[in-house]
Amino acid sequence: MNKKQEIYRCLKENDHDALLDLFDRDPNTVRRGLTRASYDKDEYIARQVAAFFGFLAQKRASSQPEYFRETIRRRLWGMNDESGNMDWVAPEIIANIVAAEPDLFGEFAPIMIEAALKEPIFFPSLLKAVNTLASKDKKLIEYHLPRLERLFGS
Repeated sequence: MNKKQEIYRCLKENDHDALLDLFDRDPNTVRRGLTRASYDKDEYIARQVAAFFGFLAQKRASSQPEYFRETIRRRLWGMNDESGNMDWVAPEIIANIVAAEPDLFGEFAPIMIEAALKEPIFFPSLLKAVNTLASKDKKLIEYHLPRLERLFGS
């Protein structure tokens, strides 16, 4: 089984331990594989990608913060029209990373929210992202709270 297939197997079977092992051996291949999987037409797979990035951040962000900052930056770029992609699950991925380590990545929450508010395609993912962030620390969303409440209700 190649690494791409192994990553998909981990996603389908919710195998966090195997994914962590793959990450420890080759984090950049895992990022590429998860990024590819996040565009999968199967919504379950895309949502699993978001969850796995959060899991990985919980386990490894303190020792590899730049890896996760770069992941967030790439996802923010993917939310930009100029990127050529519409990374519709990016808000959830970013939120899961931020929620895993808010002291390291909290600065990215308002940037992600602002970017997602500009494009209706992100609203479903943004709602999940905001719930994830708020459950960790309401301060992560407080600046945008009035706009979010108008959009999603209270």
